[in-house]
Amino acid sequence: MTILIFQQSLYSQKEIVGKVEFYKSKATEFVLFRDKDDLYTKNLNKRKSKIKLFQRDSIKEIETNSSGVFVLKTTLKDSIRIIVNEHSPVFNGQFEFDFNEINDTLKLRISDKKLAIKLDSQLEPEFYNKYSENQANVDFANGKRIILAVGIDWRTDESTKIIKEITELYNVNYKYIFDPSQSEMRILYRYNEVMKKLMGINKNVW
Repeated sequence: MTILIFQQSLYSQKEIVGKVEFYKSKATEFVLFRDKDDLYTKNLNKRKSKIKLFQRDSIKEIETNSSGVFVLKTTLKDSIRIIVNEHSPVFNGQFEFDFNEINDTLKLRISDKKLAIKLDSQLEPEFYNKYSENQANVDFANGKRIILAVGIDWRTDESTKIIKEITELYNVNYKYIFDPSQSEMRILYRYNEVMKKLMGINKNVW
């Protein structure tokens, strides 16, 4: 989600115009939604969002329009905090910044990760429980060094070389998942990202 914020000064007042916008997380992009018009993101961005602005002892609340746009006026030249969709577990975001740091535009980004995780846990509950990000931490703590890979009948020489090098260099065990769904692919990606970080791997693993 992106919020575009502009400021105009009128005496001691500042007018804030914002726009709430969702964007895809890396795991979502990794699955490659085959949607030429990107209806997934467009539909997310048709949602109205609730905005709450905190500045010293002042609290202001407003709702965006269906394009995600909102307008607020503030009177104090002080740091502010904005909460987007405070009561939503998947569409929420929180930001703090100093007015002195704002020139023309301020961009704040929130991905669809929380929403994707919720959907994946519902669509593939068994796979999610087995390979969630939290489970990756547990597995590593228990001495399991696992990388998940898509099982295919053939691999390129380059892919085979990468797997061999990763296996030997990091003492990794590869586990192959055959014919994964899109949800399983997202779960797989997030599990691997946690494992890679824990094992100090900063390159492609297959």
